[in-house]
Amino acid sequence: MQTITAADLVLEPLTVAHAPEMFEVLCDPLTHRYLDHPPPASIDHLRAVYKQLETRKSPDGRQLWLNWVVRLPGQPPMGFVQATVTSPGRAWVAYLLASKHWGRGHAYSAMLAMLDDVGKSCGVTRYMATVEVDNQRSIRLLERLGFHGATVQEAVGHELTATERLFLR
Repeated sequence: MQTITAADLVLEPLTVAHAPEMFEVLCDPLTHRYLDHPPPASIDHLRAVYKQLETRKSPDGRQLWLNWVVRLPGQPPMGFVQATVTSPGRAWVAYLLASKHWGRGHAYSAMLAMLDDVGKSCGVTRYMATVEVDNQRSIRLLERLGFHGATVQEAVGHELTATERLFLR
């Protein structure tokens, strides 16, 4: 993994050292409205999670875990972007930015740069993302990035909750 620059952003490969700075970002209550997990319990818990992610591979070696911390140069982190490469040419993607950074185009710039990098470095041509049906902000972002809502046929085999939608690019 390498550092990625995007517009005025820097995407740094996530490491255990990012845990203290990212703890505050991940404890922003507004960011958890549409997530299916609570904020991290502690900085030590986050360090343990990041230690696993820093390996860049799932324990069985079948998935490639690519995670970047997103920041403005010289500023604290504002969030992260991630791609989980599950098979040749396919990856699940996600992002999270602290609410104070919403509406400024940072998520779009960070995701666009990450999609470009993962496509070039890993040969990914099919991207997947899930989003809560009420999360219009994320749906609009995915659509701006070229994703479309999955058809019934495209969603077959994906375990979605009643409130999730699958988006593909």
